[in-house]
Amino acid sequence: MTVNCPYCNHDEYDIIDKNDFGIILPEPHALSKGHCVITPLRHTDSFFDLTDKERKSMTNLLDLARNELKLRHQPSGFHIGFNDGTVFGQPSDHFHIHIIPRYDGQVLKLDARWGIE
Repeated sequence: MTVNCPYCNHDEYDIIDKNDFGIILPEPHALSKGHCVITPLRHTDSFFDLTDKERKSMTNLLDLARNELKLRHQPSGFHIGFNDGTVFGQPSDHFHIHIIPRYDGQVLKLDARWGIE
């Protein structure tokens, strides 16, 4: 656990779902309705540092988040992505996967978190 990490220091009430190795949290700076992140419980900054169990956990949580978002919000599709390492200066170096619901007629405006100005 890292003291200043928002993913290590999340509020238990914010957890959308979890398993033994990861959690789903709402994205505080959402790009669309339902935007959330999947993050491992163990603090690491790289997808490539995850164990096989952690990777499988992330995939299972991504499936779960997608299914839940389809039920709750009926998006047309999803934008799924992650940054690896700290090249974009994101506020946390804790690895996380974004799942961003996409809706008909909605333009997705990526921001500095994605290296776009």
